[in-house]
Amino acid sequence: MRVAAYFASAFVAASAANQHTWVAAADELVPCCRSLEAVPSLGGKVYLPRSAAYASRLESYWSLSAALPPWCMVQPSNTADVSVILKTLTANACHFGIRAGGHGSFPLSNSVRSGVTIDLGNMNATTWNPKTGLASIQPGGDWQGVYEALAPLGVVVPGGRVSTVGVGGYLTGGGLSFQQASHGLACDNVANFEVVLADGSVINANASSHADLWHALKGGSGNFGIVTRFDMYGIEYEDPTKPVMWGGNLAYPLSAGPAIADAMVDFTNNIHKDENSSVILAWSYNPEVAADTIINAAVYNTEARSKPTAFDEFYAVKGMLNDTTRVTNMTELTAELGFGQVAGFHYVWFDTAFRNDARAIKYAVDRYSQLNSDLKRIVPSPSSHLNTNLFLQPISKSMVDKGIQNGRNVIGLDRFTADGTNGILLLVTASVKDSESEKLVIPRLSRFLDDVDGYAASLKLRWNWRYLNYARGVQNAIASYGDENISAIRAAAAKYDPRKVFQRLRGSGFKIPKRCTRPEL
Repeated sequence: MRVAAYFASAFVAASAANQHTWVAAADELVPCCRSLEAVPSLGGKVYLPRSAAYASRLESYWSLSAALPPWCMVQPSNTADVSVILKTLTANACHFGIRAGGHGSFPLSNSVRSGVTIDLGNMNATTWNPKTGLASIQPGGDWQGVYEALAPLGVVVPGGRVSTVGVGGYLTGGGLSFQQASHGLACDNVANFEVVLADGSVINANASSHADLWHALKGGSGNFGIVTRFDMYGIEYEDPTKPVMWGGNLAYPLSAGPAIADAMVDFTNNIHKDENSSVILAWSYNPEVAADTIINAAVYNTEARSKPTAFDEFYAVKGMLNDTTRVTNMTELTAELGFGQVAGFHYVWFDTAFRNDARAIKYAVDRYSQLNSDLKRIVPSPSSHLNTNLFLQPISKSMVDKGIQNGRNVIGLDRFTADGTNGILLLVTASVKDSESEKLVIPRLSRFLDDVDGYAASLKLRWNWRYLNYARGVQNAIASYGDENISAIRAAAAKYDPRKVFQRLRGSGFKIPKRCTRPEL
């Protein structure tokens, strides 16, 4: 169907499957979507509303909250396509959003309503070069695909711990991984970024060429261009012929909470003694699985050592309900960890951080119990399918130091760990099936976070920092990186995007703050 005929008048269309409704006028749609369809190399790659391809891609978003229906979508196949797309959209002053793996949680995280969504989903290949020791990874895939491609070769890269997490946003936002203590954040392991700038030019940013951009992309998100390839340092498995690791879940009753909090503090303070072990701690309310909140410690060792001594304190906690740990492949472990994060829900995420201290952990757990009582009253699970989680993870000096050794990132955690301090990253999440329930959930999670921040601040434990990959859009994550890093991000943006296309026309993702407003953090 030709665009001119299709957009001859204003239209209203709806997707019943995802309960989306969009309204757009012809004078908005014709210049942007028609101009893309007029590019010969983009034939068949521009998806219009009411088309099967458009509906399929909209329905493939992980969070319904993020699945905004744009004027049209364009799905490039290669770097050259991305180049011509950016030149075309910039020439027509078209607003756009960028979708890589599609795992953002909030509206405008990876799509736009008033504009064009650039969907990188067809750019999802992973290749390995044994001569350079680099894995070349395109942005539009998920980490399960990456791990499956590399495992037969006996190598892995630091990546997402949930199989469905996307590549592009994860790497430009930092990237927590199973290897974070031993190798730093995932972004610290990127040797080279292939980037398409707003004018369509393609450059490679690394330690010897465009090093300022290489530095800024390690946490600076989509503020400079579109990354079309990440060249990452590979890590050999302990036994390359057996690409496995050890891990699984330790489940506990709610009564074990105080002892688990103490075990977490002990583990975090001793990460430097075993940088190959990691833990993700969760208090989870999922009435479809259990009537009461369950505590889960997801424990891992990348050297495939079973029950390393780093987890002795967790194994000493009385009342353990289940232990699924075993030696297996990473694909199986990442699928298991993502069990409670299924697509098709409205997801609400907020995060914060504080110094490693049992008092702050225990306060957050008590406040989480109150939050659940409130949510069960206003959005009861039988109708809303309410599911909540309180995740706690170590932020170790070991991890931060590896980033410094690898050329530094712009995330700014070294301000807090320079004196040897370790921290705790807290993420509170809720998922519901309908948008009305989501509206009721958002302010309550926000107040929960304010309470935790206030308590941590009262004990001088609070870190004024947000992890971008977990943060909600209103949390202004980049503003928490510190003045020196924000200045480096601004300088790189001014140099590589002098027309401010990725600030003016890009509607999705986190922007560079004009000024750092402390109360917003």
